[in-house]
Amino acid sequence: MDLGLKDRVAIVCGASQGMGQAIAFGLAKEGACVLLVARNAERLAMAEAAILAQCPEAKLASLAMDLTQPDSAAVAVKVAHTRWGRLDVLITNTGGPPPGQPLDLADEQYLLAYQQNFMNVVRLCRHAVPVMRVNGYGRIINMLALSARQIEDNLVLSSTSRLGVVAYARYLAEQVAAEGITVNNVLPGSIHTERLAQVAQMQARHFGRDPAAELDVRAERVPMKRLGHPQEMADLVTFLASERAGFLTGLSIPVEGGQLRSVL
Repeated sequence: MDLGLKDRVAIVCGASQGMGQAIAFGLAKEGACVLLVARNAERLAMAEAAILAQCPEAKLASLAMDLTQPDSAAVAVKVAHTRWGRLDVLITNTGGPPPGQPLDLADEQYLLAYQQNFMNVVRLCRHAVPVMRVNGYGRIINMLALSARQIEDNLVLSSTSRLGVVAYARYLAEQVAAEGITVNNVLPGSIHTERLAQVAQMQARHFGRDPAAELDVRAERVPMKRLGHPQEMADLVTFLASERAGFLTGLSIPVEGGQLRSVL
């Protein structure tokens, strides 16, 4: 199936590892030009090398920056546009905030979580949409978490900040739909990444469980009795970025092996 991604230009945030790297690889494999963005320059270089090892013809560039900084979004969009002359796909993807209970967290921790998980999406969209409008094509995909639909104990910062993105994306999806731009969210469940391992360790310590067994405990909660693979998430995102997904917008799609216990 031709997804129509050849020579499309994409920005993938959080691309130095895990789901972000897998998404960058998925888009590059389909022929897209991909700007990998993350904070750590060394890890970005490793991710780029790993993608090129599997896909030597990949068209890649890297940008090391902290997306919580107010001017970072404009810089990322400008770098992609300057290098390839357009922007078609934006994947927003950042690490989650630390764990905590609702009454135990200070104002500063809530504000930092919203800077990290909400405001960076607002800023990236604000700068990306005008560039997408020029060619009448855009795909914005926000990588969030299943906790936006089904809360997880001790992760109030992640749930509340990411739920704000869901509402923002729904408003934006309606505003730009007639211009060929779609806006969707993906809600990963237990996907086997470094971030999941970190969360599992934090949760095990908080609840007094065995850290060494925590990933097995999480896998057991999934009806499929396994953790998801980053590439399984990337396959969905690559489709949402494609021409074939042109009539899908304003959605929040869980990818969780049946873990979400909701009838709608």
